Amino acid sequence: MSASQLPLALAQRHHNRQLFADRYLDETLPRSTAWLALVDEAAPVLARVREIFAAFTPSSNEAQTERDLVRPVLEALGHSFEVQVALRTPKGTKKPDYRFYRDTAALNANKSKTLTDADLKGAFAVGDAKYWERKLYVSTPGDDEELSRVPADQIAFYMRHSGTPWGILTNGRRWRLYHKDEESTKYKYGEV
Repeated sequence: MSASQLPLALAQRHHNRQLFADRYLDETLPRSTAWLALVDEAAPVLARVREIFAAFTPSSNEAQTERDLVRPVLEALGHSFEVQVALRTPKGTKKPDYRFYRDTAALNANKSKTLTDADLKGAFAVGDAKYWERKLYVSTPGDDEELSRVPADQIAFYMRHSGTPWGILTNGRRWRLYHKDEESTKYKYGEV
C-alpha cells in the first residue's frame, strides 16, 4: 500500500457535514438490528474493497483512477451503473461519469439513451469520479470546461438535472454522498 493511501478499516470514521444526524450515524445505526444483521454479509465485500485499495497505485490520471479503483469498488459493492451517460441540460448535453440504478432491468431500460429528469426511470443517483486526491471543493488550475472547475458544483448540477435524489462524488481517497433536497447541496454531505 502506498504511503499516500488511507487504510481501510472496519471502524474507520465518517466525516458528516450535516447530511445526517451524527447521533444517528454514531450510535443509533450501529446498534440497529438491520445493521447488525448485515455484518456477516458485509465482511467479504469489505475484504474485497481492501484488496482493491491495496492493489491500487495512486495516479493523477482520472481515467486510470476510475478504471483501477472506482469501478472495481462500485462493482464490489454490488451497484448497477452505466458509465459516461448522456444527460440533456440547459447547458447542453453533459456526461456524468455514472448513473446508478436500483437493478439491472432499470439500467437496461435506459441504456445508451440521452435522458432528462422527465424520462429517467429507476435511477437513484448520479456519480462523478476525479483523479486521486483531487480537491473536491475548489477549482484546479488548467480546468477547461466551466462545469468541471469545482467538483462539488458539478455533482450538484448533475443531481439537479438528472432528477435523481442522490449524488456520489469521489477522488478515490474520499467518497462523498450528497442529497438533492439539502439547501446548499454542495456543502452538505457524508464522507468516508
